[in-house]
Amino acid sequence: MGMFDRRSGGFSRACVLLGALACGESREPQTTLDPTGISVTSASASASASDSDDDGGIDSGDVLDIGNATVGSSADGGEGGDCPCENVLDGIYVLDSNEPPSVKFYDPVTNQFSLVGNLGCDAPLGAVANSMAIDRAGNAWLNYYVTDGFDYTGFLYTAPLSDLGSCADLGYLGNGSWYLMGMGYSVDGNGSSCDTLFLYNSDQYVNYPDFLPGGSQLAKWVESADTKMIVGPTNYPVGELTGTGDGRLFAFATVGTNQSVLVQLDKADGSEVDVHPLDGLDITNAFAFGFWGGDVYFFTETSPGSGNSKVTRLDLDGTDGGGLAVVNANTGLSITGAGVSTCASFVPPA
Repeated sequence: MGMFDRRSGGFSRACVLLGALACGESREPQTTLDPTGISVTSASASASASDSDDDGGIDSGDVLDIGNATVGSSADGGEGGDCPCENVLDGIYVLDSNEPPSVKFYDPVTNQFSLVGNLGCDAPLGAVANSMAIDRAGNAWLNYYVTDGFDYTGFLYTAPLSDLGSCADLGYLGNGSWYLMGMGYSVDGNGSSCDTLFLYNSDQYVNYPDFLPGGSQLAKWVESADTKMIVGPTNYPVGELTGTGDGRLFAFATVGTNQSVLVQLDKADGSEVDVHPLDGLDITNAFAFGFWGGDVYFFTETSPGSGNSKVTRLDLDGTDGGGLAVVNANTGLSITGAGVSTCASFVPPA
């Protein structure tokens, strides 16, 4: 989601731009010094599968391409079938909204951020990007919105990850409703290699932290018709989405101040399959999350409005004792969005 600037009565442009990973030709890693003082290394990319540590397996940070695994394997999200993976990295991508807004790759194993590149997708005059999803074919799907006083309008665009400046308008128009959306892909089912984009109506985020009572709605994008289709109601007013290579769909949703939940949603009707309370974890003015390796990684501010993000991990699979733990208390980054493809590992690495 974006960052709401209550001082101006709207979303701060510098704090809502959500980036996407950029994959190009192979290059040598280059270590640079981030303006925040964090040493980061540019993520290498390749047009073919690459095992970064030569251990014979695909791990966090490895480049995924066609032909290494099948969907539903015990090691990763899979690459073969009708919808192969193309130029996506096995990990979590985040947007650092510090100027210039940039995309960084977060490696959950090393707990390090790597510089991918600055956001370069052209946006309509006055419009800003609010949310992002990554598909298996190497494209970023972006929800943009524009505000005129208290009137909000939302749009959807796609851009190839290799050229984020070449945005295509999908013709979507959310006038006064469905203008702010959580977005995430989930594989269609066990044995499938194709996935579906799901959308969460998060219009109420403009009211943070004073949300109105009631829930919201889940929808899915119908590519053949370039339109959304409502799946069903949800119990929470605001949520971001992430999905997995084994067909699950999760929402990081707000309950109230310092109270949020991780909810596994039924993709058929939006109902709850499982709920994990996240007591003490506020969505804050900027929030994002991603599922990787059996765990969930939340990116929230150290305090609302601080502009500095921390990383909190939920040991969802219980391999490390379960529960929430802050794994990076001070990233020095302002993380306002995250994206994980369904090619990413969904069980712990070997």
